[in-house]
Amino acid sequence: MMMGMTRRKLLWSLGLATSLFAVSRSSSLWSSRSARRPPDSEVTTARALLVLACNALEAGELHEARDVIVRLRALAPEQPEPWILEKLLVHRQRENPEGWGQVFLDAWIQKGRPDLQRSVLLPEVGFAGIEELELESAWRRATSSRARISMALLFPKASEARIRQVLQMLPELDEPALLVAAFDLLTDKRLAASLRQEAALVLRQQLSRLAEASPGTMRFRLLQLLAGTEGDVPLGPRELDALEALSVLPTWKDDSFTRQFLETRRCLEELALSGASGAAFTVAERALGHRAVLHLLRRVETTREHLSEDVLRRMGRMLWRIGGHLSEQSSLLECTVGALLMAAGATHLRHGRNQREAFAREDALHQAVITSLRAALDRWPLRSLTEHLLESRARSEVTWLRAFVGKSTFP
Repeated sequence: MMMGMTRRKLLWSLGLATSLFAVSRSSSLWSSRSARRPPDSEVTTARALLVLACNALEAGELHEARDVIVRLRALAPEQPEPWILEKLLVHRQRENPEGWGQVFLDAWIQKGRPDLQRSVLLPEVGFAGIEELELESAWRRATSSRARISMALLFPKASEARIRQVLQMLPELDEPALLVAAFDLLTDKRLAASLRQEAALVLRQQLSRLAEASPGTMRFRLLQLLAGTEGDVPLGPRELDALEALSVLPTWKDDSFTRQFLETRRCLEELALSGASGAAFTVAERALGHRAVLHLLRRVETTREHLSEDVLRRMGRMLWRIGGHLSEQSSLLECTVGALLMAAGATHLRHGRNQREAFAREDALHQAVITSLRAALDRWPLRSLTEHLLESRARSEVTWLRAFVGKSTFP
């Protein structure tokens, strides 16, 4: 049973590599059968009015927005969307209105956290990534290392030619987060084994340099340890010693997710890439190093049967310490894999209470994610609202998610 729980949580964490907005888009349920929905003959008109109201709010045409919202409320009085739009209108009528993400959240919570994924009024948004032709065009225009690596990360499957160009950049790459992102790209299992091994040699050299420059952080040392290794190969004695040495370091990393998001977005905007904010968030996530932690968990699972009880406990302490530092980070992905490491560590330590603590952390995050999806943030045709929410999320994703369950406000 415990293995089933661990596998379920691992699969769930892997799925979180997709943007929450993308997850929401792919899971929108348009065929709601709510008893309070407007008659079908009025739904089309109500949808059009909602879009008109959002366009007017976005443009600052507040008198027009007010008139349209009044008509929308009369047509769909039981639906939550007109009520939320009215709250946004009141906010925009203030003398100096700031970003309206918190206003939207407060209104949605006051309305009882309705499941707007099932909305019959909000426009349907089918999730689609950036067109490959646009990616190709931006790739040709890109000249800096940040632009090239960022673009390579956005292709559904990067070609060997692009991968080799990224590989050639590594010796002169001076941005640590970009090297972590390159690790994520160059260790992709879809690449030829020979290319991955070639990349591993260069990655280990560069990661060694970064580890020396940041002696108190774990991330570079863990990536260096795992570069070029296979998930089905048990950890050897020297690797366990190296893992123990890095597990006692004081921090996981010393850079900022927010800075990476903002700098990458600026870079992608210079390339005139559509959806630059969402793409920048995706790239910043790839620079976290969380996939290396999942790779470590696979190797730990392979190693278990080869170890004595004492060594298992030793490994459990390592995993618990590393996971504890990861769970203190601001991103959902890091906190999730941190909880997974802590749970695996508690299993090896035979500490049921610690294991329950790790699962409780993950379950709280899981609940926040599920709750946030009910707001259907991707379906609201308010670009400035989406931009404000993404910026807020980049400042601290965990705090941002906790706001949906009433445990915080937006950062």
